Amino acid sequence: MSKKRNRREARQYAFQVLYANEFHTCNDDVIFPEGEVTLSMDIAYANQMIDGVLAHTEEIDTILNPFCTKRKLELMDKVDRAILRLAIWELNYNSEDVSPSIVINEAVQLAKSFGSDASYKLINAILDAYNKSK
Repeated sequence: MSKKRNRREARQYAFQVLYANEFHTCNDDVIFPEGEVTLSMDIAYANQMIDGVLAHTEEIDTILNPFCTKRKLELMDKVDRAILRLAIWELNYNSEDVSPSIVINEAVQLAKSFGSDASYKLINAILDAYNKSK
């Protein structure tokens, strides 16, 4: 199994947990059944992403806000917001060096799978603008 697939599954799992978290005030309420975790998934990376985003949500939102020109982050669809937070965590807080183009592409793929028809364009525009500003 290639590492790339492990990471894609890890990102998808992390996104699902973060999205579910949008509906709960207490993180302990969010529990996923073991069936959601596949043996090929990099579960350590998934948990690192989830914990990282939850620990840095306010900072991540502060980073994102200037780039959310079409719709304020707090008014954005929960799917899009969860994807953006995950991507910003990977771009800024990840201890591993992952190419920004990979992070952005993976976020766009999540948006195509889980978001509205326009989600992937919004995600791509925000992350691209952010990446170019760095």
